Amino acid sequence: MLTSDIVRRISLRDASRALLAACVAVLLAYPADARAAPNQSKAPARSVSFGSNSLLGSYLAGHVARSARDSENAALYYRRALQKDPANSDILDDAFQLELASGEFASAKTLALRLIKRPGEAAIAYDFLGLDAFKRKDYTKADEYFRLAAKGTSPEEPTMKLARAWVAVAQGQSDRAIATLSEPSKAAWATHFETVQRAFVADVAKKKAAAAEAYKTVYEKKPTNMRIAEGYARHLAVWGDKQQALSVLKESGAEDTPLGSALMADLKAGKTPKLMVSTVDEGLAETFLGIGQVLASNNGVDAAQIYLRLALYLNPASDIAKLELAEIYGNLEQYHKAVAVLDAIRETSPFRLNAQVRKALYLNALQKTDEATALLTALSEKHPKEESVLQTLASIDSAAKRYDAAIPYYTRVIELVGEPEKRHWTLFYQRGIAYERTKQWAKAEADFKRALDLDPEQGAVLNYLGYSWLDQNINIPEAFDLIKKAVRLKPNDGYIIDSLGWGYYIQKDYVQAVKHLDKAVELRPEDPTLNDHLGDVYWRLGRKLEAKFQWTQALSLNPEPDDVVKIKKKLEAGLPDEAGPHAELQTQPEAVPAVAPEPQPQATANP
Repeated sequence: MLTSDIVRRISLRDASRALLAACVAVLLAYPADARAAPNQSKAPARSVSFGSNSLLGSYLAGHVARSARDSENAALYYRRALQKDPANSDILDDAFQLELASGEFASAKTLALRLIKRPGEAAIAYDFLGLDAFKRKDYTKADEYFRLAAKGTSPEEPTMKLARAWVAVAQGQSDRAIATLSEPSKAAWATHFETVQRAFVADVAKKKAAAAEAYKTVYEKKPTNMRIAEGYARHLAVWGDKQQALSVLKESGAEDTPLGSALMADLKAGKTPKLMVSTVDEGLAETFLGIGQVLASNNGVDAAQIYLRLALYLNPASDIAKLELAEIYGNLEQYHKAVAVLDAIRETSPFRLNAQVRKALYLNALQKTDEATALLTALSEKHPKEESVLQTLASIDSAAKRYDAAIPYYTRVIELVGEPEKRHWTLFYQRGIAYERTKQWAKAEADFKRALDLDPEQGAVLNYLGYSWLDQNINIPEAFDLIKKAVRLKPNDGYIIDSLGWGYYIQKDYVQAVKHLDKAVELRPEDPTLNDHLGDVYWRLGRKLEAKFQWTQALSLNPEPDDVVKIKKKLEAGLPDEAGPHAELQTQPEAVPAVAPEPQPQATANP
């Protein structure tokens, strides 16, 4: 299939592996600042030296950039390598796809024309050339290219079938296009796309009944797709049924999306909206946008970039494609690229506010916190009732430990909410943390309890409240109950298991404490507080060498400044002698579940 062909061709060739294995030492010449660590933000695309301008140096530099998913730099180096070895099929193929991923369409076209002259498959090249011909309204040539592309793809792959259907519409043969898209496909996901596209085709061709039937088929599937609901509402409104259009937006929840909200306002104002797809170019662009979204949600990042770029090639005004592309760059920590894409979203777009909030998050990730805060503050003045802006301001301040500044933003959001629902538990939890960190315990405790009233099954809140009670030596039985419930809900959360172990430590039940604290550090070995706690219990059990090892480990993990002083003091003098009865809170302590650590770290930590 075309999508899998992109993924397959994007991977390193066998010959390339051999080349890399033979010349791995050359990688040492790559500048240290270009080998970004996984959690560092990527710098803007720029030319970097790779020791020489040789074929090998250019190829390896391109490979390193590509491994870091820096498509712009990778394209630059593959371009250089291709100049030195223009007959190399693998480099030509890779260079072509990198030009597409970077949005360098003129260069991509030149390479595509070279690709189709060589023996073997060139489905992706034919596909792009078909899009180029389609955009130039040379529909005969476009259909020929799409037909050739289809030869190299699986029959289950819908892309070329959809593309050729849009060619038929452009040539005035909409009945043939609708008939083609009515034929069931072998893959269920392909059938869904074809039905959606059939609705778009029928709308563009002014075939009301065919469009209504297709829209109804996809709209009635559960859960409801918000974009389908919006498209259906637009169809209904354009064909004169504005009341039904309003009903669709309300019952689906699409009225709460940026486009749905704007559409609702237009309908209430008596305006007739545009169809979701009103031209053949928009329709074919939707094909690539839809498949690009699916690829992105299933970790097909490289192929998704190409599909989204192709959607923008056909429809440069597609703000949804820009948002999707920016999100991919954000997930790859290529925040400069994400910001650049978001800035291309029109001022008048319903997505503009959403895009600016995302931009602020990316600016903050680039350590441009002042710029991010200024942007959000300006948005807040313009949109004083926009919850997402206030929440983002609060989150940025909390992350920077400016809890006093964060509290008023959380309070404003809570006031805007009015009567909170279950989903609003996080607002009270986050404000509770800010209150606790600013030593306003009474307010913090009230917020934690309110969060649990809204959703009693939130392990993070149970843990935070329970740990705070233990730390203050109050409500000990209730604190243990909360933490044990949190462990049951999140059995592989190292922070929560640490809370349970620390509770036993506070009660001087070191035998039970060490079982839980050992497991907590196994799950979260990178956390300084958990290592510090384990060192304490080792000391109490007489395992003093192990205790000093854990404290030393905690120091190496960048603990808070106050904790650094405490840990250094323990390394010098150990813990003072202490004796006391074991806790008697339970006769048969619960065992720590033997589970593997979660792949993603939890967002909360012990206070």
